[in-house]
Formats: sequence, structure tokens, C-alpha cells
Amino acid sequence: MKILLSNDDGISSLGIQALKKVLSSEFDIYLSAPSKEKSATSQALTIFKKMVVEKHDDKTYSVGGFPTDSVNVAIFGKIFPEMDMVISGINRGVNMGHDVHYSGTVGAARHGAVHGLYSIAVSSGNREENYDYLQEAEYILEFLKNQFSALKKGIVYNINFPIEFSKNLKDLKLTKLGKRTYSDEYHIFPISEKKSQYLLALTELGYVNEEGTDFEAYYNHQVSLSPIHLDTTHDDELVELQNSFFNL
Repeated sequence: MKILLSNDDGISSLGIQALKKVLSSEFDIYLSAPSKEKSATSQALTIFKKMVVEKHDDKTYSVGGFPTDSVNVAIFGKIFPEMDMVISGINRGVNMGHDVHYSGTVGAARHGAVHGLYSIAVSSGNREENYDYLQEAEYILEFLKNQFSALKKGIVYNINFPIEFSKNLKDLKLTKLGKRTYSDEYHIFPISEKKSQYLLALTELGYVNEEGTDFEAYYNHQVSLSPIHLDTTHDDELVELQNSFFNL
């Protein structure tokens, strides 16, 4: 199986290098990732602008764009053979609840799903500067060896690791996305009477405490897996709108 690795932390990040090292023992691994960190860029795609794409070796390229660009170049840029799966990560920091709408890590995996590939996003709560993420990568290896047959194309399997977790796959918690809360603070730098620079200086993260969510699993030291569908249509609301719009 040919697996494309990408991320939003950049090609030199320890998380993606751990996946490359560990997964190469069992799978045909290719790597296309941003040349530098591109966190919180969701599924942004560069258009109307050239990007620098650098070859490091036959299976490794860095892309001067967003995480989604890295996946897109790997699929359509005539640098790699046809891929079977995209794994994005291992991200330095979790992507749970509403985070998935902002995350470049999830965005890269979602782009793989859009193009009909098996897709996994992997994130870890361990943000220690020199942490090697090898135990998370080994977990993903065992997950693929034991659970690949249960996966479907076109779905993003969003996996989050707490700092301490069981290595036993039977302890994996299948969850729904929780509800993240954000409180942001800007520093403001006046330029003129009508113009200022705004810098997002602080974000305080919280969550709604609900059963069955990725947050519950995380704070119970369980690895969580949340399947994310590409179809974001609110079906119940669509029915209500159809009933109200045509009964005026």
C-alpha cells in the first residue's frame, strides 16, 4: 500500500518524521509536506500564484504552500505514483471538536478524502519541544495492520492521542466530535486614525463536557477516533426549510 504523509507543522517536524520512520517498515511511504509551519490553514489551496516545490529524494518533497497544496501536488503534480492513503500528522497539539474546521492537519487529510483516498488525521496532546512521537507512530502502524479493513474511502478518521495512553488497540475509544469553545484576545497597534494592525495574541481553549466525545476520551487518557464525513449538509434543517419555504 502506498501511503502519502503530510502535515501542517512542516516537513522537518518530529511527528511526520516519526510516521515516516515507523510506517516504512511495512508500507511504501511518500512524503509531501509544507516547507514551513502552516497551522490553522484548514483546507486552503494556493491559486493564481506559483509555489516552490523542492525534491529532497525520490519519495520526499517540500511544498511552499499550505498542507492541502502538499497533498494536491502529490496527487496531481506528477512526482509520485498513485496513492492509496493520506495520513496527516502527527500534529503537535490536539485537533478535537470544532478544531477540525481550522486545522491544517485535518484539512490535508480531508483533501485526500475529497479525492477518494483513505484518509487519517493524527494529532497528539504532547507539545514537548523534543518529543519524538515514536510511540504514537507505532500505535498507528498497529492500527493499520489490524483495522485497515474497517476503513472506508472518502471519510477522515480523526485520531487524537492524550499525553499518556494505553498501547492496546482494544482501548481505542470511538467518539463523536465534541464542542470546543474559544476566547480570543487581540493586541492592537494603531497605524493611523482609521487603520490599525491586529495581532491574535492569546486564545483560551475550553470545551463542553459531554459523554461520548473526543474531549471525554482525551481527558480519560484514551486514544479517540472520530469519523468525519465530507457531506456537511444539515439534513433535518433542509427538511424544515423545505416545509416552511413552500408552505408560506
